[in-house]
Amino acid sequence: MSIALLAMTMSACARVQQMNDDQDVSLPDDRLARSTTGADPLRCTDRATIPQIDYVTNAKWSADSGALAVSRIVTIPSSVTISGYEEDLRVTVLTLATGAMRELGQGSRPEWSGSGTYLSYWREDGHLYVDQNGTTVAKIETSDPEVRWKGDGLYFWYDDEIRVWHDGAVDTVARVDTELTPRYPHDDAYFSADGARFTVTRYSLDGSAERYVGNTSTGQMTPLDEPGTTYTEWAPKGQTLLVRSNDRIALREAAGTDRAAPLGAFAGPVHGWTADGRLLVGAVSATVPGGNVFDRLGVWDPDDEGDRAIATLPNLLGMRSFSPDGRWFDGVSRTGNYGTQLELYRCGVARAQGVDLRADPAARSRLARIASDPRRFVRPVAGAISQFLQGNHTGIDIAAPVGSIIVAADDGVVDAVGWVQVGGRRVCVQHANDIESCYYHTSAALVSSGDHVARGQPIALIGMTGATTGPHVHWEVKQEGRIVDPLGL
Repeated sequence: MSIALLAMTMSACARVQQMNDDQDVSLPDDRLARSTTGADPLRCTDRATIPQIDYVTNAKWSADSGALAVSRIVTIPSSVTISGYEEDLRVTVLTLATGAMRELGQGSRPEWSGSGTYLSYWREDGHLYVDQNGTTVAKIETSDPEVRWKGDGLYFWYDDEIRVWHDGAVDTVARVDTELTPRYPHDDAYFSADGARFTVTRYSLDGSAERYVGNTSTGQMTPLDEPGTTYTEWAPKGQTLLVRSNDRIALREAAGTDRAAPLGAFAGPVHGWTADGRLLVGAVSATVPGGNVFDRLGVWDPDDEGDRAIATLPNLLGMRSFSPDGRWFDGVSRTGNYGTQLELYRCGVARAQGVDLRADPAARSRLARIASDPRRFVRPVAGAISQFLQGNHTGIDIAAPVGSIIVAADDGVVDAVGWVQVGGRRVCVQHANDIESCYYHTSAALVSSGDHVARGQPIALIGMTGATTGPHVHWEVKQEGRIVDPLGL
């Protein structure tokens, strides 16, 4: 059985590498929709036909919205893992207008410069690489993989220094207090969208965390005074900071203003951003067994209670995002219990237009493949397996960007939400046949104890709490109290 499962897994994953540069590209024509009176800029319901890119974890848009840099999984043989294979990440650039794809090789965390001239990404050797039209123009030593482009200047961390790379030269912008130096992967640090500010979070194994907001030009940092905070995230524009706790969300501006609301005031706990930096909050439908559907997420504008704008979005996984010009919405669809595929939907669609997912051949085909998959559990996050159930390791580690959606592997009832030593913040679900699945190192929980959840329903966000080697989920499953391999269920 194990040999058959391995063969099936390797066969499925091998499709990742079968990408054809000559595939047809059909980007929906937006002229009619944008000239129609009823066009809705937040209605993203027209699916584009793009080259098939499987096992995608996330994608990043170029500033002109003309290209996507995609992180995707490939499998490679391994003699040191119990599975006989490892999952590695590659960076692929997709040009929308032509469908042309360019491979950059091993790497993750792609980020575009403001002009689109450069693309940076992180490799396992611990260096940042800067690509320009297929040529590596820089290999940068850094202490943290998170960066921010400001124009064509790349801001990054080197111990207690904030540095900037520009046209081959590296300069020190500022220094922070050595006692507050972010130490990856024990801490995390993120720059605001405009690069002017940053956050540093220092995690402790007792469940506490110290959070700071800093000024990039000076390195000065002040504590983020928001009790109960479990997750922070910068908006895609300007310096707005989202601050989440288990029961509250708040938006903080550079001027120090704080606008907050209880999570119970919204239709669901999943958040996102519009292209112009407004916050979306609502529910994202489970992908199994229903496949793709369109969800309605409300736009939250605390300054305008009359703002009742609604975004109609497909229930995609991964790091869901709008293109900078707001014309596209991307993420990944589930093509099986484990497989994913890059998806792109056009926005600005009138109500009478867009794809009908109930009759869409591609959606129906994916649904049929999911239904025919003999495995019970779905992969809980669009990410690469970085460690298997092997030796003293009690689960499956799946690496994904902080903030990625974690879903329930199967139907069940949430039986634990909270902090544990080493594992950090966790969510556990009790399933049928005395099986329990737990998801560790999370940041924001999207469910509460006692909630009934469906297979594929969002339950938490990827984080770095507890003892981690980087952002990932430790997926642990027990049957009758004994550890079992979730990949075998």
